[in-house]
Amino acid sequence: MNITIGEYQITTDPLNYKLEQKVQKKDEDGQPLQDQYITRRIGYYPSFERVCTALLDHQLIVSDAENIAEIHEVVLKTKREIIAAVKERGFVHDQTQTIEETRLLADGIEVEKSYSET
Repeated sequence: MNITIGEYQITTDPLNYKLEQKVQKKDEDGQPLQDQYITRRIGYYPSFERVCTALLDHQLIVSDAENIAEIHEVVLKTKREIIAAVKERGFVHDQTQTIEETRLLADGIEVEKSYSET
C-alpha cells in the first residue's frame, strides 16, 4: 500500500502500517535546500485505523490551533484529506468487508467474494 496525504505517506510492510513525512533538507545554517527532501519516519502502527489516528494526532501537535474552533478545523481538514486520498486509491471500506479484505484491497489485490442468499 502506498497512500499519499499531503506531505505524508502511509505505506506497509508485512507486519505494520508506516507513517512517514516528506521533509525539506537543510544546509549547515538551517536554510532549506531547494528540491531536496528526505523522508522522516513518524511511526509504525498495527492497523489502518491506528495509522490514520496517528496522522490526525500529528497534525494537531504541529498545528498552530489555539482554541476549540481551530482544533475542530484541523481535525476536519485532516479527515477530508485522508478520505480523499483513500477514495482516490480505490480503498473504500464497507461493512461487508473483513479487515483482511480491506487490507488486500488497499494493497491493490483483487478480492473475490461469494455471497449466499438467506
